Amino acid sequence: MASQQNFNVWYTAKNFPSSVVQRRTDLITFPVDDLAHALFVTGRAPADRATHGATSFFEWIHRVALAPAYLRMGPGGRLMRSDLARELDRSEKVALSYTLGQAMTGVFSERVLSVRFLMHVDRYASRHHLVFSQTTKKRADMFGQKKDGGWIVAEAKGRSGVVDWKLEQKMIEQKGTIKSIAGMAPDFTFGCAAHFPKLNDGSEPLAILAIDPPEFEEEAINLPITQDKFIQTYYEPFLMALEQGGPREENGGFLVADFQPLQLRIGVLRSVVDRVDRARNGFLEGLHADVTTLLSEQVPEELPPGHFLDGTMIRTNWDTHIYQEDWSEYFIADKF
Repeated sequence: MASQQNFNVWYTAKNFPSSVVQRRTDLITFPVDDLAHALFVTGRAPADRATHGATSFFEWIHRVALAPAYLRMGPGGRLMRSDLARELDRSEKVALSYTLGQAMTGVFSERVLSVRFLMHVDRYASRHHLVFSQTTKKRADMFGQKKDGGWIVAEAKGRSGVVDWKLEQKMIEQKGTIKSIAGMAPDFTFGCAAHFPKLNDGSEPLAILAIDPPEFEEEAINLPITQDKFIQTYYEPFLMALEQGGPREENGGFLVADFQPLQLRIGVLRSVVDRVDRARNGFLEGLHADVTTLLSEQVPEELPPGHFLDGTMIRTNWDTHIYQEDWSEYFIADKF
């Protein structure tokens, strides 16, 4: 895989504890592999093969392929949309912004909050037939677990323009709709929006706004998950990708599938694959404890590029696409 430069994305964090987010405004620096990983893990398509077969795998590939199709690295590592992305019709732009908002919530969660596992609430709910109360239609998008075991809840948004007051209020309302996960109060419940503010030079690089007000909604729900099922559900898309990628090779303790037409490699620690496979064959109890023990052997600061806190790897070879200068420096910002 080709060497990569890093994206540089500014974030603004409101109301987070200073012990967690030291600077209200700062840069997140990450390679395109991190974006591919976040696009993969934040999808909502179910991975229950008994019900859906392998068809949901194509949803994962579609999401990941959005990066080389529509995103570019501009001057100074700024994350820009390609001209093609801005020429999409309105509904397509909404879909792209929505997906990008989820992915950047994933990048922010891992890089700033040390979240190791992040999942769409609806994916867990559909996989394990979780039924929510009908008293409220509002529900946060994501939930996840940090390296220290604490839980987070995130409401993800995306806009092709700026974040206005109305969207901020919607994030504040929806991020506080889950008050407990597996009987534990989340450490953080925040809203996260990826947007494209217009700078003085006329360009619109991606930026992140994250908000963590402390209040819960009156109708906030409890999320009755089990940690073992959470881990099983988290890794199922990765195992499906390994199965769909043709012959698997072992490389440095990872099982790896190579999707050559997509210039993409996906891998998972062999020890994690073996344990999750046992869970799929009926040995579910103790899965969370076993997997986190296996992951504790990793030193986060020593992880190579394209390797992640969850024991997975995603490597891309998208330099030719990401560095294309098919984006306009000056344009009128899209509004919706």
